Amino acid sequence: MDEREAFDRMTDHFARHNDGRQTPYLDEAVAIWQFAACKQIPEKPKNMKSIFDFSGKYYTTKGDCPNCGAEGLFIAMSYCCYCGQKLDWGGING
Repeated sequence: MDEREAFDRMTDHFARHNDGRQTPYLDEAVAIWQFAACKQIPEKPKNMKSIFDFSGKYYTTKGDCPNCGAEGLFIAMSYCCYCGQKLDWGGING
């Protein structure tokens, strides 16, 4: 099970077992959990570009955060340093 499937199952679970009673503390806890869990689902950076050195060899890749739009994130970063979004750099060969 990956992060997306776990998130979908938990969201479905809370939706199914909601009996309509007022539960403000639980509702707030679920909202906080959903906000945090969403950022653990890897997303591909936008505007990905390969960077080459002066001799034309691959050096690194950079892109923008798909969540907050922060620019200049590098492939060595697993998470956005501004919003905490997990990044999926998969498929980068250089």
